[in-house]
Amino acid sequence: MSIDELGTTLRRMRQERGLSQQALAARATVSRNFLAQIERGESRPTVATLSRLAEGLGTSVGQLLGEEFPTAHSTDTVPVPLVEDRIAAGAPLYLADRVERYEHFPYSLLRSFGVNPKQAILVRLGAAQDSMADTIPPGATVLLDRTPLREITSRGIYAVREEVAGEAGCTIKRLVLDGTARVLILLSDNPAHLPRAIRIKSGQPLSEVVIGRVVWWLPPSSGRA
Repeated sequence: MSIDELGTTLRRMRQERGLSQQALAARATVSRNFLAQIERGESRPTVATLSRLAEGLGTSVGQLLGEEFPTAHSTDTVPVPLVEDRIAAGAPLYLADRVERYEHFPYSLLRSFGVNPKQAILVRLGAAQDSMADTIPPGATVLLDRTPLREITSRGIYAVREEVAGEAGCTIKRLVLDGTARVLILLSDNPAHLPRAIRIKSGQPLSEVVIGRVVWWLPPSSGRA
């Protein structure tokens, strides 16, 4: 389900229940303006917000996303590894994919993004990292789709490998790819952080530099996925 389709479904279900935007916003503890943006397809709610919206509508996340699955734990959710490494939204940090635990994530949500569960991982941003803070708060838990990439969506948000003291580190940034020069431009949402560039070596596949795309994030106060 696309963001536009989610907004249309959310508006339809709200109207079917005779709720105003203000009434649903109060139930889900979000602002009416933010709810209106979601319904217009202009903003993407976090998993926590989506769950509160579903609860406010008296429905499930699966139904809100246009799919319903059996309630059995093994079919409604899938285990997604949460790696114990921190990932940066600023200077790169190490990422070695050491699994801390597995979180049971809504299968319907992964499918709505077109993410193969086998390619999904969760990582945390460093608590002091603020270069993406206008979009993703420091300390947030980020869901990555690690399906090997062949192209970059203009100004999409990705996890990128950068070397730290000769070892592979990782940072989250908006990316612009100059295919002719084979250069990745890393952009921050915080104007205090200047853009920087990574040159892709001749013959090097894009997937060796870009670990995966960011598809969702959880605010730090939400805890588990």
